[in-house]
Parts: sequence; structure tokens; C-alpha cells
Amino acid sequence: MKIGFTHLEVAASHLPSVWLAAKRASLEQGEIAPAFHYATARQANFWMTLFRRYSPFSTEEGRTLYLRSAREAVALLSKDPDQLVSLGCGTAEKDWLLYEALGARSWKPDWVCIDGSLALLLEAGRLCRSRGEAVRLVLADVLLPDLLRRVAPREGMTRLITAFGLIPNLSPDSFLGALRAQVSPQDRLLLGINLVRVPEENEQNYRASAERILPQYANRSTRLWLTELLRDWGVREMVEGYAMQAVERDGWIRYEATVRWKRNRKIILEDGSSLSVLAGAPLRLFSSYRFTPGGFARLLRTTGFEPLTYWTLPSGEEGVWLVAPLSSWAGSAA
Repeated sequence: MKIGFTHLEVAASHLPSVWLAAKRASLEQGEIAPAFHYATARQANFWMTLFRRYSPFSTEEGRTLYLRSAREAVALLSKDPDQLVSLGCGTAEKDWLLYEALGARSWKPDWVCIDGSLALLLEAGRLCRSRGEAVRLVLADVLLPDLLRRVAPREGMTRLITAFGLIPNLSPDSFLGALRAQVSPQDRLLLGINLVRVPEENEQNYRASAERILPQYANRSTRLWLTELLRDWGVREMVEGYAMQAVERDGWIRYEATVRWKRNRKIILEDGSSLSVLAGAPLRLFSSYRFTPGGFARLLRTTGFEPLTYWTLPSGEEGVWLVAPLSSWAGSAA
């Protein structure tokens, strides 16, 4: 087997000291930052297995959704983008379809794949190399406030920015607001979200539909992936009561995986410092939001984006939005 080398750019967000500070913050706040679930090769393999088993993208309908949205979104662009930026690219399989659609119009933007997981970023690089395409790989926290400026070689570029897997697992309004502060009027974005299918958008239908989707999260494969972090951090035997449930947060339904500390104790970190946890206190391992199409469109407008068009699965459980920055939005100046 031929051994090759992959060139990466690494942000300061991955310095050991920064990583340790983020770990401490997660434990103190009782909520694990999503990036920690993709940190090791073992975690990445668990996630990729989960993705192939449960993601709609692994089905013909799901792949068709992303292929169609890529082709139709590119057809709607008024000019060729200078840069394609894939935020939270994962293995870049979804983004590859978009890159191909751009190539079909003889557009070859500089492609930048950004992810917080080294293992998944290497998979993205492998995919691109296997198909003879060059890609710039950036290992970075996707929540860095000036990330898009850092990866732009010059000002005034036209960018097509994707975030296919980020919004469900983050604070949606905070992430979108921070993203709006970094984009320019000429940029366009493709955003992937998880949906619930409702015959009529009201609270009762929304909650009932969300409860029906719960088994997609409450399963052995998801539990293996999420609890691997506890083993890696050496705290697996310190917690109990793993539970996955649908809860309402900020007007949205999200699925939360939670454990609780068995007893009062001190957690010793890698630098010898410690922090205290209390018996019965929750540690949230994971959360994933589900939206309705109308609700997500309203969220986009309140965070400074104009929905241009969108595509959804026939099942109504996943969608892709093409959006533009609202020129009249003043949130970045707030």
C-alpha cells in the first residue's frame, strides 16, 4: 500500500491548551461541545457507521435531494463563485455533488473544506484526491468568529458557503447570527436542516411528529457513538442514567442525550487541575434540533438571511435551503 501525505492548515483552536479549556467549559456547563464527539478516529468511525445506517443521504431519495438541490442552486447563481467554502464538511460527500454541479458549468472555484475533526477532514481529502480534484483542508473550530475572513485570500470575493450538517446540533439562532456577521451581500449559502413533517404547522402537530422520529436517535448505534466520549475522558463509570428524549428549547423541539453524575466528586483534568461535579447533576452529551419549513424560514429572516428557495425529501424529514444575506439586516452592528 502506497503511503501518501495530506497537507492541512490547522487553526489555533486545536492547540492542546485551547482544547483543554473547551473540555473544562463543557464539564462546568454540563453540556458537551459537539466537536468533542468527532475528536478521535474511533469516534469518527462510530459516526460514519451511524451516518450510513440512518442518514437519508444514504438512501436513493436522500442522494437525489442533494443532487437536485446542487444542480438547481448552481443554475440560480448569477455568476460563478470565486470560492466554495464547506463548513463542517465531514466526509464532504454532500459537498462533492455541489462541486460537480459547478464543474458542469465549467466553474472551478477554489474549494475549502473546514471541519473540527481531523479524521473526517482526512476522509474529505481522500474523497477529493480519489476523483482528481484539489481541495484546501482546514482543521478549525467552525465557530471561530472570523473564520471566513481567515480562509479568504482576498476581499470582495464571491463565495458559495455550505453548512449541511451544523445547524441541527448547534444553537441555531446564535450560529446563523454569527455566520451573517461574516458574509457579504454577494455571497450565497446552502444550509441543510432536519425537519419534522406536519400536515399543518401548529404546536400539537409539531410535537407529535417529533415524537415519532425519536427512534432514529434512541438506538444502540447512537448510544455507542455518544458514550465513547465518556470512555475517552475516563468518566464512563462516574455517570449513569443515559436517556434520549425530545424536549422543547427556545420554541423548538430538539433531541437530547443526557447522563447524570453518580455522586459528588472532583474531576482531574490532564493538566492536573480539577473541577467539581454534583451527584444527580445532568451532563448533556448531545442535542439535535428539528424544524418545520415555515419555522426555519422565519428563523432565517430574524438572523439576517433571505430564503431564496428550498428542497425537501418526500418524507419531509430533511431539507436544503438556498439563502442570501439580507442587505437591510443590522444585527452585525448590534
